[in-house]
Amino acid sequence: MNDIPGWRLSLTSALERNRHLVYSRYFQLATVGLDGRPANRTVVFRGFLPETNQLQMTTDSRSQKVHQIQNHSWGEICWYFPETREQFRLFGQLKLISNSHPDLTLT
Repeated sequence: MNDIPGWRLSLTSALERNRHLVYSRYFQLATVGLDGRPANRTVVFRGFLPETNQLQMTTDSRSQKVHQIQNHSWGEICWYFPETREQFRLFGQLKLISNSHPDLTLT
C-alpha cells in the first residue's frame, strides 16, 4: 500500500492522541435494516486490514448486522473523540470476511 489517504492519517493521529481513553476504539456503525430503516450500533475498531485502508471490526455471524450487510452493503460510521473534540464520518461498502472466505482483500 503506497498511498495513505488524508482521512486515515487524521484518524490514526486522533487514535494516537486518545489512546489513553479505553472507549476511543469504539465507533458507531449504521447499516440499512431489512425493512429499509437505518440500524445503528456501537462496534470496536480492530485495526486496519493488512495492506489496505479498510477498517476492521468483528461480529457474531448470527448478528442482525450480518444479514443487513448481505442485503445492502452500504454503511456509515461515526467516530467521536470527546477529549480532542474530533469527529469522523466515513461511508462506503461493507464487506463480510469469514473463515470460509480467506481472501481479506476482497474486491
